[in-house]
Amino acid sequence: MRIRFTKHARKRMAERGITEEQVEQTIEFPDKIGRSVFNHARFVVKKIYFNVHLAKKHLLMVIYEEKGKEILVVTIIDTSKIEKYF
Repeated sequence: MRIRFTKHARKRMAERGITEEQVEQTIEFPDKIGRSVFNHARFVVKKIYFNVHLAKKHLLMVIYEEKGKEILVVTIIDTSKIEKYF
């Protein structure tokens, strides 16, 4: 599937230093997957990774919608609060 990013998602990725490759890896190989509680058409995938800039584990959450043969990444969330969100 082709992956596209909203302007909002790209802005959040730039702010948090998250690459397209990290987002793609999270979508393809998530540690956990579910549906958004606010919008059931959206998926929420989660992956724990090591943030090299901060030298500690973080949780990357990618919120996306499937549009035919395309995935539209709506936003990303990067947090150190793994226990709270995982």
